[in-house]
Amino acid sequence: MADAQIIPAMSPPPGKTSNFVDPEYQGTKFIVVNCIFLPLAVLALAVRTWTRVCIVRNFQADDYLMIIALLLSIVMTAVTLDMLNWGLGKHMWDVPAMPNLSPWFMKENMIVAIFYCAATGFCKVSVLVFYLRIFPSRSFHIAVWFVVFVAVGYEVGSVLANVFACTPIAKSWDATITGGSCMNRPVFYFANAGLGIFTDFATVLVPIPWLWKLQMPMRQKIAVGVILTMGCFVGVVSCIRLSTLYILMNSPDLTWTTTDALMWCAIELNLGIVGGCITAMRPFVRRYFPKLLGLSYGGYGSYSHSKKYGHPLNSIPRSDNPNFSGNFQQYSTSTWKGGTMGDRDSEEQVVLKEAAAPPGLGSGKADGIVRTVQFDVEDGLRR
Repeated sequence: MADAQIIPAMSPPPGKTSNFVDPEYQGTKFIVVNCIFLPLAVLALAVRTWTRVCIVRNFQADDYLMIIALLLSIVMTAVTLDMLNWGLGKHMWDVPAMPNLSPWFMKENMIVAIFYCAATGFCKVSVLVFYLRIFPSRSFHIAVWFVVFVAVGYEVGSVLANVFACTPIAKSWDATITGGSCMNRPVFYFANAGLGIFTDFATVLVPIPWLWKLQMPMRQKIAVGVILTMGCFVGVVSCIRLSTLYILMNSPDLTWTTTDALMWCAIELNLGIVGGCITAMRPFVRRYFPKLLGLSYGGYGSYSHSKKYGHPLNSIPRSDNPNFSGNFQQYSTSTWKGGTMGDRDSEEQVVLKEAAAPPGLGSGKADGIVRTVQFDVEDGLRR
C-alpha cells in the first residue's frame, strides 16, 4: 500500500495506487534467465579454455578476448541483479523516487549499458580474429578487418556515448541536478541495437563464401553451418531485443520495461559467447566423447606432407634408382591415414588441412593407402 511519506518515482495511472509493500513484480523471471544463460557461457568458455590449454596447447588472442567478454558479462549480470533492489522489475509508481530510482537505479543502468557494449564488442572481435587464423586469403582478411573496424568503432562509440550521455555527467543518475541536458537514451539504444544486428549477421556471413570453397567433406561443411546458424540465432535474439527497446522508447514506466530489455541483453551476450566457444570444442568432443562423432578414441589419422615437396604416389618414378636432377633434396609422398583429423587438431588446423589436402583426400575419398615413402636423393641413390 502507499505510504504518505514515500514519494513514488512516477504518479500511478488512473485506477492504480502505489504499492511499496507487495507490488507487481517480474524480477523472478529475470533472475531465472540469468541463472540459465550465464552458467552456459561460463561452461562453454571453461571447455574452450581446457581444450586450448590442455588438448590443442595453442592459446591465442581470440581466446583472451573471449575471456574478457565473459568477465564483462559476469560484472554486467551482477549489476543487473543488484538493480532489482532499486526498482527493476517493478512499476515506477511502486518505486520510491529517492534513493531507489535516483541515484542507484539510474547509475547502475548506465554501468550495465557500458559493460554490455564493451562485452559484445570483445565477443564479436574474438570470433573475427579467429577467422583470420583459419583463412589465409588476402581478400578474406580485408573483409574481416572491415567488419572488425565497424564493430570496434560502434562499440567504442557506444561506450563513450553512455558515459557522456548527459552534461554534466552526474545528471545521468542524479535527479537533483536541474540544469544541463541529456540525450534520449531509448532512441540511442534503438539505433545502437540496429547497428549491432548488422555486425551480428556480418560476423556470421562473412566467412561463408570462402568456407564453401574449401575441399571439406559435406558433413564437415554442415557442421560448420550449424555453428554459423547459431550465430544467426544470436542475430535473431538481437532483433527480439530491438522490439523490447521500441517498447522502452515509448513507455514512461522505465523500471518495468527495462526488465525485458536487460533480460534479452543477457541472453544475446551469453549466447554469443557460447557460439564463439563452440568453434573450439571439436578436439574436446573428439577426445572425451568420440562416439558423438562416430569415432573411437585413438582411431584418428593424420595428414602429412613434405617439408619441401609433396608428390602423389603415382608421381614418384618406379625405378629402383630414380634420377632426380639438382642438389640434395628431400622428397616425401603425401599420405592420409583414416580420413579424420588428430584429436589435438584445433578447428583452424582442421580447416587448413582440409584446404591443403590433395583432391580426393579432403573430401574423404582416400583410397586407403597408408604407405609413406621417403627419399633422400643425392647422386641418384635411394635410401
